[in-house]
Amino acid sequence: MRSAPTSSKSQTPYERQIPIFPLQTVLFPGGFLPLHIFEPRYRTMVKFCLEHQSEFGVVLIKEGKEVGDAATPHEIGTAARILQVEDLDDGRMNIITAGEYRFQILEVQEHLSYLTGRVRMLDDLDTEIESVSELLTTQTEELYKSYEKLSSRLIFAWSPPEEQPDDPRELAYQVGIRLRISLEEKQTLLETIPLEQLLTREIEILTDQNRRIAFQLAAQNN
Repeated sequence: MRSAPTSSKSQTPYERQIPIFPLQTVLFPGGFLPLHIFEPRYRTMVKFCLEHQSEFGVVLIKEGKEVGDAATPHEIGTAARILQVEDLDDGRMNIITAGEYRFQILEVQEHLSYLTGRVRMLDDLDTEIESVSELLTTQTEELYKSYEKLSSRLIFAWSPPEEQPDDPRELAYQVGIRLRISLEEKQTLLETIPLEQLLTREIEILTDQNRRIAFQLAAQNN
C-alpha cells in the first residue's frame, strides 16, 4: 500500500479539467470512497491522476452501467482525491479516495478512453457560511444527534462517528453521507447548492427519518 502524492496547489472556485468517473454511488465532500480499479481505461485514469496530482470527478450514473460503454453522468458530482493505492500483480488497483468539493459539469469530452470534463466548483468557501443562521445549524445538529442515537439502537452494527462537525458545511456533508436514503435522494441533496437550503432540506429528512425509526423501535418493544 502506498500513499498518493499530495499537491501543494490550493483549491479555487475556477473552472478546471478533470477525469470523470461515473459510478452507482453519490460521494459527498468529506466522505471516503474505496474503489477496486480493474478496467484498463480507469487504470489509465488513476495513473494520470497520480502522475499529475489531479483529482477525478465521482458522478452518479444517469444512464448506462459502470462497466462497458461510457455511462451518462449526472451534471453535479464531487471531486475525489486519491489517498492510498494498493497495486495488485495483474495491474488492478485498490484505491482509497476522499471527497473534496462539489462541482458542475460544464462540458464532457470523450477523446480519451475515459471521460473528462470541464467543471466548475460550486461551493463558496469564503462567504457562504456567514449567511447560515445559528438557529438552522443548531436545529440540524440536534436532529442529527438524535438520528445517530436512534439508528444505533435500531441497527446492531451501526457505529456513529466519534465527532460531530461544528462547521455548518461539514455538518451538512456528514448528514448527507450518513443518511440511509436512496441514491436519487442523495443526489438531490448533493445538487442543493446554497448551504442554507441544503440544511433546511436535511432538517426535513432527519425529522421524517427520526419519526420512522422511533416508530420501528416502539413496534419492536411491543
